[in-house]
This record gives sequence, C-alpha cells and structure tokens, in this order.
Amino acid sequence: MCGHSEPRLLAMGDTAWTVELGAHIDVDVNARCMGLAQTITDWAASGEGQGVVDVVPTFRSVTVHYDPRAVDGTQLGDALLRMAKVSKPLQSASRTWRLPACFDGEFAPDLDAVATRLDLDVAAVIETFLAAELRVHAMGFMPGFAYMASLPERLSVPRLKVPRTHVPSQSLAIAGTMVAVYPWVSPGGWNLIGHAPVIPFSLLDADEPALFRAGDVVQFYRVSADECVAIAQEQKRDIKARRRYLVDASL
Repeated sequence: MCGHSEPRLLAMGDTAWTVELGAHIDVDVNARCMGLAQTITDWAASGEGQGVVDVVPTFRSVTVHYDPRAVDGTQLGDALLRMAKVSKPLQSASRTWRLPACFDGEFAPDLDAVATRLDLDVAAVIETFLAAELRVHAMGFMPGFAYMASLPERLSVPRLKVPRTHVPSQSLAIAGTMVAVYPWVSPGGWNLIGHAPVIPFSLLDADEPALFRAGDVVQFYRVSADECVAIAQEQKRDIKARRRYLVDASL
C-alpha cells in the first residue's frame, strides 16, 4: 500500500529538504506526514534540532526549511530520514471545526450543473456534502487556503474547463474529491457550490491569522442567506468570533 512507501529525501536548494512519504494523495500517507511534521517540530523545540526554521506538511511530504549557518545540511537530511522511518502516523485530528455554509442562489453558481453532471438532485448533493467529514491535508495556493480531502466519490466532479478570473472570497468549492473555501477574491477553476461565511484568513486575528491547520477535520452545516449575513457582521465586530466554530481541540 502507498502509505508504507520508503521515505525519499529531496534537496530543495541549499536551505530546505523535502521528505516524500508516498506517491499518491492518500489519507494514510497524509497521517504519516502529520506525524512526521509533529516529530520534527518537537525535535526542533527541544533544542536538539538546531537550525530548523519551518516545518511544512503537505499531502504526501514534509518540507523542512533550515538555516545553513546553524546546521550542516547533510547531517540534518540524515536526521530527517531517520525520523521519517520511525515516526508514527498522526491518526487523530488536532482540531475539529463545524462550519456554516449557504447553498442559496447566487452563492452557488455551479450547484445545478454539478447536480446534473452527477445525475442527482440538488438536495441530494447538499445532503451528501454535509454528511462528509473532511480532513485538511495541506495549506497552500494562497494564505489560508486549505485543501480538504475525503469528499465522497459520489460527488467527484472535474475542475471547470475554463477557470473563472474572479472567484468571490469565502466561496465553497469542490474539484475531484477535494473541498476548499477561497480566502480571497482570486482566479479559480473549482466548482462553486456555496458560501462559507466564516473568514479563513485575517490579519486582524494576529494570534492565528489562518483559521485552518493541516490535520484539522471540518464538517459543514446549512444556514440561510440571512444567517450568512449575520455571521459576517459578527466577525466584522470581532474577528475572534470565528473561533466559536471550533468544536474540539483535544490535541
């Protein structure tokens, strides 16, 4: 199984290593990445892993940025490989979110087309989506953009043939078995099926600008357009109000 692939060490210039743990996007591979990232982070925090600047887990690898003035790169790479071979997968979510989503009218410009392509009615698409427990496999593309995996195959649709030049912020989007909430207005080629009014990234929340972290679990529940507006207004008054959607932070 791909989750048990031997780790590979890849040089990323002279200030970073990537440890690759699998060849495919897979829940087990991602759990190994989360576990290795935590092991490296703890190792650096203990003072033993000197020179480590940043640890970035992704779908199937972990990239470690380091200061070459503080640590020998070759020795660090050897240490990372040793840790990759013995670290345990992180099976439990560090945090669980329950987030509102609106699927009404202009908030969901691709919802009807998605339902037609899947030979489902809109209600079935929404019901199946809301029942899904999604896991944040990686952060990227733009600040606060979380790649959430494990959408049921029943809802799998390809990216748009022609990407939009303007995707509204907080659009709830799907592509393949992935889900995302766009933090900013941007171009994008995913299918827009709704709107998630909880802000994914804000510098006004200085302690934690990004709402999500790799390893989080996310589930959505349905709200009306009026409720969307009320939630947005609440965050304008106090950006930290978005944290009330965190329902479990056991680790």
